[in-house]
Amino acid sequence: MQLSNAFWQLFIMSGHVGAYLLYKDYAHDEVAEDDIPDDTDGEHPWPTVIGNL
Repeated sequence: MQLSNAFWQLFIMSGHVGAYLLYKDYAHDEVAEDDIPDDTDGEHPWPTVIGNL
């Protein structure tokens, strides 16, 4: 279970605003991790992009 899901469940059960805010933070981070291209072999993607200019 991802942290965002855990905090969402905590928010549903308790209604605590802090749990909702943590859910939003972790959900945003998890989405950002999915946006990193896989063709960079673990390197930062900018050198690849700049090298193609």
